[in-house]
Amino acid sequence: MKIFIRIIRVILGIALLIGFAYGLYTCAQAAPHTGDYLYNLEETPAAPAPVVSQSGKTGSSAASAVTTDNGTAAPTDVQAAPVVEPVPEPTPLPDTPEGRAAALGLSAPPQVDITSWEYMLVNGDNSIDEYAPETLAYLNPTIDETDIRTTYSQYRQNSVVDIRIAQALLDMCVAAENDGQVVYIASGYRSYASQQENFIRVCNNNGVSDGKDANGFYITMPPGCSEHQSGLCADITDKWYGIKTAAELRNNPLSVWLAEHCAEYGFILRFPEGKESVTGVMYEPWHFRYVGVDAAKYITENGITLEEFVGLYA
Repeated sequence: MKIFIRIIRVILGIALLIGFAYGLYTCAQAAPHTGDYLYNLEETPAAPAPVVSQSGKTGSSAASAVTTDNGTAAPTDVQAAPVVEPVPEPTPLPDTPEGRAAALGLSAPPQVDITSWEYMLVNGDNSIDEYAPETLAYLNPTIDETDIRTTYSQYRQNSVVDIRIAQALLDMCVAAENDGQVVYIASGYRSYASQQENFIRVCNNNGVSDGKDANGFYITMPPGCSEHQSGLCADITDKWYGIKTAAELRNNPLSVWLAEHCAEYGFILRFPEGKESVTGVMYEPWHFRYVGVDAAKYITENGITLEEFVGLYA
């Protein structure tokens, strides 16, 4: 009887062991394998990080991600860059050339030394007394010869100017002739004494004593007040005229050509029509003054006079 009871206990023990082992086996099959767990970690992309907008609110990134062939995340869109507002140009100070030009509705003037010789202002209010250029140049008035001489030649006519403008004047006249124009440099430098003689002659011919016409504008300048005395200008026509008139030369082909091209060579039409009240001189379509290329282009493009240009730097 005792033996039979022991056999029963052994059988029950074995059954319990078998049941316990089976339970362990079943749990092991249900749990994920370590390799599969690591594989899933590599394949599962990370969630995109939240993006904080400029307004401070948190939202999804503007650049959504997709998986590329090599398994890395790539943006499908690019977040727009913030708009940068342009910085306004500073307002020029009123007591500067730029400020004075802006007040008149003009563009900024060139940077020049207004005390340089090119900007010498000679008119009825600004006398140069008995000034004379240091060195004179003598040109052939018909440009048949293009050499620049520094001494008077008795074998040809002589148009005389300050040597500093001689090459530019010659270049402009040659360009005009190459463009089919006929050029004659009628008058350049006049000394104080020569201008005095000219003033008296013109006044006598016109029955005046102050050199002015009926409108109060100069038709001839007193000595010391004529640009011809500076040597920086020239009267340019297509031939010799005993008396030059605006009516006759206004639409002259050479006058038109010079008005269109003079600034390219540093010259301006010194006494333009419509500016008589500023210059004090009647309209002279033949009178051209050297001021340098930068100043000439600015004056011509803005339709101002030398007086107005100099006034910007006062």
